[in-house]
Amino acid sequence: MALLFLHGAGGHDEDQVLVRALREGLAEPVLAPRLPDEDMSHDAWAACVRTAITPQVRTVVGHSFGGSTVLRMATQADLDVDHLVLLAAPDWGPKGWDVADYALPDDAAERLDPALRVTLHHCADDEVVPAGHLDLLSARLPAARRVLHDRGGHQLRGDATTVVVGSLSPAP
Repeated sequence: MALLFLHGAGGHDEDQVLVRALREGLAEPVLAPRLPDEDMSHDAWAACVRTAITPQVRTVVGHSFGGSTVLRMATQADLDVDHLVLLAAPDWGPKGWDVADYALPDDAAERLDPALRVTLHHCADDEVVPAGHLDLLSARLPAARRVLHDRGGHQLRGDATTVVVGSLSPAP
C-alpha cells in the first residue's frame, strides 16, 4: 500500500517538510507529485490526482488546496480510495471563500461514498486558512471526523506524522 500526499496551492516545495515527516514516520511509501502551478483549475489538478492514484493508494492526505481538490473529486465519484485526510482545507462555498470552480456541491455529504472515511484537521492558529473553514466543512460533512489542534499554523508545525498516523487508525 502507498499513501498519496497532495500539496497546497503553489506549495510543493514548502510542503516537503510534511512529506519528509510522513516518509520518516510511516512504513508505506509516500507519493508526492508536483501539481501544476500554472493551471490552478479544479480540472487540471483533478487530472493530475487521477494519474497519481494507483490501485496501491488507499489513503490520500491533502494539504490546503490539495485537500479541497481531492474532497471535491470524491463528491464527483472520481476516486477509488478508502480514506481522505485533509489538513487545513479551505471551504470554497458561499460562506467560505466563495469560488465556484473549487466549491463542493450543496449535497456533498450525500454524494460521498458512505464507505469513504474523511478526517478533517485544522489548527486554531492557521494564518492562511482560518480555522472557521473547519467549522464550515464539518457542517457540510457531518460524518467526517473533525480534529482542531491548538497550534501548528497552516503547515501543522510539530508532529504532522502523529496527526496523520492517528487519522489512519480507526476512529474511537
